[in-house]
Amino acid sequence: MTEKKETPTPPRKPDGIITTQRNGQTIVAELFFNHSGTETFRDKILKMILADKQE
Repeated sequence: MTEKKETPTPPRKPDGIITTQRNGQTIVAELFFNHSGTETFRDKILKMILADKQE
């Protein structure tokens, strides 16, 4: 059996970066969006907030 070698995909640049400081530490979050997705960022945040309220 031969293995199919795929060319590695180059690292993708983030769509956004959020930086915040808490207790003297800097937190950096890189955001990646699914450009072919049907949900918006607002939809995902709302879903997360509603799920958090039910707990």
